[in-house]
Amino acid sequence: MPALSHILYESASGYALFQVSLHDEVANTTKQFQDSVADLHKFGQMVQLKSFAPFQSAAHALENANDVSEGAFPLP
Repeated sequence: MPALSHILYESASGYALFQVSLHDEVANTTKQFQDSVADLHKFGQMVQLKSFAPFQSAAHALENANDVSEGAFPLP
């Protein structure tokens, strides 16, 4: 399996794109690694924020959430 290079995260305020700067293929499945992702300081050492796209309104956020849940991704 190829190394993970980017992470796309959807939050209530928009989409964030992170570039993975530190990763370990073996440790990815361990409980200790998964706990470290929940720690903001440790997570910040493993990734770098590359882009953030905020939702324009609550309606836009809801539309995106529905599209993701239905697997429908409109082209920009």
